[in-house]
Amino acid sequence: MIVIPVCFSVVLRICEEVCFLEKLKVIVADDSSMYRDVLTKAVNGTGMAEVIFAGSNGRMVVEFLKKETADFVLLDVFMPEMDGIEALKIIKKNYPNIDAVMISSDSIRSAELTVEALDNGAIDFILKPPDSDHEKSTEIIKTQLQILFMQVRLNKFKSIIGNNQKEVDRRDTGKTEEIKIETDALNKFDPKKFTSIDLILIASSTGGPSALEKIFTGLDSDFDIPILVVQHMPPKFTRSLSESLNKKCKLSVKEACNNDLVQKGQIIIAPGGYHMLVEREGPDLIIKTEVTPYVNGVRPAADVLFTSVANRCEDKNILAVILTGMGSDGKNGVMMLKQKCNCYCITQSENTCVVYGMPKSVYQSGLSDEVIDIGSISKRIQGIATGKGILPL
Repeated sequence: MIVIPVCFSVVLRICEEVCFLEKLKVIVADDSSMYRDVLTKAVNGTGMAEVIFAGSNGRMVVEFLKKETADFVLLDVFMPEMDGIEALKIIKKNYPNIDAVMISSDSIRSAELTVEALDNGAIDFILKPPDSDHEKSTEIIKTQLQILFMQVRLNKFKSIIGNNQKEVDRRDTGKTEEIKIETDALNKFDPKKFTSIDLILIASSTGGPSALEKIFTGLDSDFDIPILVVQHMPPKFTRSLSESLNKKCKLSVKEACNNDLVQKGQIIIAPGGYHMLVEREGPDLIIKTEVTPYVNGVRPAADVLFTSVANRCEDKNILAVILTGMGSDGKNGVMMLKQKCNCYCITQSENTCVVYGMPKSVYQSGLSDEVIDIGSISKRIQGIATGKGILPL
């Protein structure tokens, strides 16, 4: 009798908080008045958010946040007085719960700074559309923001539910039942059938650069299995990402070039704007890059790479890792790998994804052998590579 009103009051508060989440509070910062207008219209046009402040530099944003709260910031990379990178660092230090997305051009310097921003906590970036048609640019940006806003709202909703569930447990009679998640069905790894790894394939999109860094910096310098990566990014950005990761990792990281040899202990990232495939030349695997139609709306696409590996590496031991990202790229490729190769598939856990799209599509299709938090994936990869198989993380 006592529990009912307590739980009911909590449910009422959850409803009130969810209603509050109907509109995210967004800050826009761009030194171009035209782009501030485009971004403001794009944000408001999503129906899920509203711009509460628009400024011409990062300092204005930082000063505004001293007086008001926000859920989301859109920061231009280049701005006078305080640029987007400096502003981002201050925001993530003082307001870690605010999600940030960078607004970037396609110049090499902008790509380098955008990758730096992703290292410093930005969840994604948006390229300024080259089209001079402001209405068209607004629609393009609005479409990208709708997906990001939906994920941010979902994360906030989960946080509300989780916090209020803890309160229910505290106020209950004390007889809280511990729920155990059964994972045995996911852990299908059989070291007798998968005694070594011939090749590792990784697919990632939104939130991927940070996830890739966590994995690659966790691999030892003597790790000798080749790794091929598809990270959804435009041209120039994948090169900046490769160079950034190469400086931080013990292994060699490079952007793929046509006719590259797939070598042990090397990480090769598909170049933006090109699909990456593999071909066989005797015992060797050779990288091929090509400008063919978009697959799953992207180029490079993981499905293209994974399918080519399935066709060229039959009966080989392939480890596929599907990380954070929108959409379902990688799902069909993993299916092909399972049919033609000895494939073990790891998917990143929902609670550590920026966007739980790509891993979810693989998991829901029954293709995921194991779901792991991003911080433990490198340890699992090394465990499998050394023949230790599935061990407690």
